[in-house]
Parts: sequence; structure tokens; C-alpha cells
Amino acid sequence: MLSRYLTPLTMLTGWLIVGACQAQISYPMITHTHPVAVQRGQTSEIEVSGTQNFLGAYRVLVEGNDVQAEVVPAKEPPKPDKAGALPIVRSVRLRVTPKADALPGPREFRIATSLSVSSIGQLVVVEDPVVIEQGSNNTRETANKISVPCVVCGKIEAAEDVDWFAFEVKPGQTLSFEVYCARLQDKIHDLQKHADPIIALYDASGRELASNDDFYFADPYLAYHFQEGGTYYLQIRDAIYDGDPRWVYAIAIHDRPYATRVFPLGVSPGKTVTVEAIGPARQADRATLSIPAQVSGIQRLPLQIGGKPANAVGVYVISLPTILEQEPNDTPSQAAVVQLPVCINGRIQKPGDVDCYRVSLKKGQAIRAEVFARRFGTELTSPLDASLDVLDAKGNVLASNDDTSAAIRDPALTFTAPNDGEYILRLRDLFSKGGEDFVYALEIAPAMPDFILRCDGDKAWLVPGGSMAWYVQVTRLNGFAGPVSVTIKDLPPGVQVNPLVIPPNMTQGVLVLTAAADAKPAVQNVQVVGLAQLPTGDGKEQTIERIAIPAQEIYFPGGGRGKFDVRLHTVAVTERADVLQVEAIPNQITLKPGEEVKIAVRVHRHPDYKGNIGLDVMLRHLGTVYGNPLPPGVTLVEGKSKTLLGQGNEGHIVLRAAPDAPPCQNVPISVLAQVSINFVVKISYSSSPILLTISPK
Repeated sequence: MLSRYLTPLTMLTGWLIVGACQAQISYPMITHTHPVAVQRGQTSEIEVSGTQNFLGAYRVLVEGNDVQAEVVPAKEPPKPDKAGALPIVRSVRLRVTPKADALPGPREFRIATSLSVSSIGQLVVVEDPVVIEQGSNNTRETANKISVPCVVCGKIEAAEDVDWFAFEVKPGQTLSFEVYCARLQDKIHDLQKHADPIIALYDASGRELASNDDFYFADPYLAYHFQEGGTYYLQIRDAIYDGDPRWVYAIAIHDRPYATRVFPLGVSPGKTVTVEAIGPARQADRATLSIPAQVSGIQRLPLQIGGKPANAVGVYVISLPTILEQEPNDTPSQAAVVQLPVCINGRIQKPGDVDCYRVSLKKGQAIRAEVFARRFGTELTSPLDASLDVLDAKGNVLASNDDTSAAIRDPALTFTAPNDGEYILRLRDLFSKGGEDFVYALEIAPAMPDFILRCDGDKAWLVPGGSMAWYVQVTRLNGFAGPVSVTIKDLPPGVQVNPLVIPPNMTQGVLVLTAAADAKPAVQNVQVVGLAQLPTGDGKEQTIERIAIPAQEIYFPGGGRGKFDVRLHTVAVTERADVLQVEAIPNQITLKPGEEVKIAVRVHRHPDYKGNIGLDVMLRHLGTVYGNPLPPGVTLVEGKSKTLLGQGNEGHIVLRAAPDAPPCQNVPISVLAQVSINFVVKISYSSSPILLTISPK
């Protein structure tokens, strides 16, 4: 009987699981929240929906410390579709209370259940009352009547769905209309088709007054000054008249001063700075930002206008000295000399504008230059598509960059001076566009050794005695070639992780999280941190800590596996799983170059799970490797391994060390037992760490 494997948590939440279960245990995949906005200082109920199973939902983890949320108990326990099956719960209601001074804007959240922990969901904290779309409002004549200020929540739920809202304005009133829709879909695991919303304003005669499509990436925004009072209409739809029941939106409508962006963009921690508010607030009183001393990087911070709270804006917080661009600087001859290190706040003010800066370098001196302006999935939304060049005194281009990577469209480059002299950094818009909101922060500093840490795996759920694996990737920068020690902070009670040092000749490693046999159900947000000794430039070293960026798996159209950065990194101890334990023997291996080893694997299943299981030592999908902890020269011998267990419990992995495999000592690896949920998602249960050593020849 399955009830043998239940804890009091399941009973308390009212989810009684009875009988056998043939279905795989996955995590709840949140697809949408409705209404998606919650007013600060008020308690609201929202419904969170998704795929897989929210059975036994008992706790909500919300980003930040100023929003509280709890699961609303169901009126009746769920019933299985058929005898002996696991009840399936597709949605859960939450009671959400943001503090009165909670920072407005999107927040990530997760839901912990007795079975697992959900993918990322998002809600939007807002200032004004929330109004929910009602009935059929597909025409101007059937428009929902609303009172502004408010936040309208609805859905573009079907093809050709067009939502209309009617409202009254006073003569001379200016209103802002900001849409949250597309931005709330980027982190959804199982949503292969995304909305492209567009809004338009109409007068009482049906004449279009203004419209906007893409402003904050795919989300629209517009501000409109109404010369005459009366009734006006707001329309929202998809740009190509598509629709989906999961396409929720929130439209914030108000007449407060509103800044779409600010200048300068780069600000210093621990200071209060005066900024230029771009957008409808431009003509308002002085705008200021107070930057907390402990923050850094890309942040969303509340703006003060005329001493009163306004909206939150995206900025780049940096500890380097900051200066303002000095015009004219369109040509190399006009470029002013800047002293390094520095963060230059500039703006491509008009189409065709070019900004040039002069630096003096010694032969062999390396600098790192990086632009912060527009980064998808962040608070930096400048329309600038920056391109960055390094020129010599004769105007020859020595280095150039447009996009740092496929994910980061701001340019960055490292340049080493071939000779003593002056060099020009030239920044422009790739398409020669420009305007008052084409703001940027250009960071230029000596190229000091550093590293970036990323983690493939944003959540783990462990049954007592069970393990899961996260794969950590390190990108070493500016000549850093040392080891990186990685661990996890703030693990739930009873959960431990193996020591991990990524050696100089490796860029990846595995963290195996294991719950003790007596671990109790719990859930906590954690941080994966890396430590390294880095030179300071004066012959000394200092210990630098970097926090890993977790990535959530995204189900791409056609079955591809994508990743999207998230902020919540979560570990839970849960009640049951399809695989209870993965046993791999031996757990310590020493190979000589050219040798092979056979790892015997035994999978301990839950008695009710009789589906297929596959084995691997890497995280892979459709031939792409996403996580590989094997040291250089060590490979999986596919032909000699038994990795397809079917409904069996025993298999083996054969590893081979190449004849030229370099020596290594106690590199942790693990064996994965994988249960396929759909074409993309595989739940990977892990063995305990196996320490692999390659002895010298």
C-alpha cells in the first residue's frame, strides 16, 4: 500500500494518496497565474495553474521578503480519475499579501508540494486596485467599464480575442498604460507559444488615438495626454490575433509621474543620486534614487520624484568611479581621455550619434570593456543595440563586438594593447538609431582575473536517503586559470552536498545533493557559491566569492531543451519518488591512462513505479551535453554500458581513460537514473558521489 510511504505532511494538507501509481512523479510546471497582479498592502487570492501535479501543495516561496503567500486549502480532497491512480491537481489557490511598501514589479515564486517543488511562476506587485476582466468584451460596445487608476487583469485566451475597456478621464489628464504579459512568459517551462501583445487607445467615436507594440521588449507601454475629458477605450490583443488560455496580462493604468528609464544608468552603491527621469515624468520635479550599500549589478530600485515614491526603474549598480559622457565626442579627435577604472554613463542621443572615449595604455596592458544597456530577461531595457570598437591612433579597428553571447546582446570585449599609446573606444547603435532613452553604462577597467558560475538545475527534491545532481559550469575570465571551490549555502536540515573543486583543466563539475534517511519534509531557497584565490594586481591574492546563476529548463518547440536564468534556487525534502535510491559500486575509482572500469548500478524503485529507467553519467538531451563532470580524457563507453534498464533494476556504466588522459585526483562524478516525463523532461535521480582518480603514467 502506498500509504506506507506517506508522512503526516500529506495528511495535514488533505491530499490522501491511495493505491498504486503507474504515472511518473514530476514537478508541477506552472503555466499561468490569474489574476497575475496583487495590490500591495492588500490580501488577494490568485489561482496558479499548470501541468503535471500540484498534489499536496503546502508552501509558497516568493522572491524577496516583502510578500507573504500561503496555499488556500481545498474544500474537498482531490479524487483520482480511476481506481488505483494518483489524484491529479492542475491548479492551486494562493492567498498573497504584499507589504504596504513592497517594491512594485514582477516576483518569482515556487510552490512546494509533498511530491516535489514547482517550476518558476511569476506574479506582479502593483500599487492600484486590481480589476479582473469580466464576460465578453470583444467589442467597443461590450467594453468592461473600469475606473482609473487601476490594474486590469485578463487573458488573451483564444485566437482573435480582443479585450476592450472603457474609462473616464478629466480634461488635461495624462495616463500611463504599462502591460505585463510577454515578460511573464519567458520563464515558463511548458509554454511553447508566447504572446506578442499590442495596445491601442480610442475615443468615443472609434478613432484610434495611439498604439504601441514593443516597448519593454515584447510588452507595450504608452503614455497619452487627453486634451478633452470624457469616455475613452483601451484595446489589448495579440499582434497577429493569436491567443492561448495561458496568456495572462496585467495593465497598470495611472496618472502618476512615471519614468520609463533613467539617466545616468550606472550608479554607485550606498548613495542617493539625482537622475533624469525619461518618459512622462520628464517635466516633473527632481528625481532621486537611493541605492542600498549592499547591492550590486542589475537592480530594480524605487524612484523618488518630488520627494514622493514613484515607479521602480532598472539601473546598473557598480562600485567603480562613475562619470558622465561629455559632448561633443562623435569622432576620435573629439574623444576625451578617461582614467581607468571607470563607468561612463552615456546616451546615443539621436540617430547616427557616435560616442568616443580615449584611453592611454602600455604595451601588453589588457582592459575589459563592457556595455550595460539592454539585456533580455533583466531590468535593463534601453532600446540601444550597442556595438563597441577599439581603434588605434590611425583609425584602424583592432577589436570589435556586438553581442557578448546569444543571451547577452550588449557588447563586451577584452583588449590587449600591442604598443604604448592612446586607443579609442567607439560606441554606437548597430542600426544607427538613437533618442533620449538610448542610455548606457560603459564599464572600462583593467582586465583582472575573475570567473562566472552557472548552474544547470534550479530545483531539487529529495526523498529521505535519495540524491539529485546539479551541474556547475565555470567561465574563467581575463587569464584566471586556478581552481574553483563550489558549495551550497542554506540547505534544508538533513540535506548535504559533496565537496567540489573544479580544477584548472576543467570547466564543469557535479554537486550531488543527498537527504539523510531521517530527513523531514522541508523546503528552502539556497545559493550555490564558488570561491577562488584571485590576484589583486599588486602581487597579492584575495578570496573572491561568486554566486551561481541558476537556469530553469525550458521546453522549446519541436522538443528542444532550452534554459532561462531565474533567481530562486530551491531544494526540498519530499515524500516519494519513482526512484528512491541509486546504488553505484565502486564509489572510489583509480584508473591508469588506457584503462577501463565497470561501475555496477542498482536502482531502488518505489514499489509502485514500474516504468522505464535509463542510466547516464552526463546530463544530455538529443545529443547535446548540458552537464559533463568527467575529467579530461575520460569517456563513457556506450557499447559496453548497459544504460537502458526498461523495467529492470540493474545496469552498468563503463568508463575509459584515454592513453593520454592527464592525471587528476578525487574528481566527483555520479550515475543518473532517469525517468522520462515527456519528450524533453527527464527526472534525474543520482547516485552518491563517485570519486575518480587518474594516476600519472
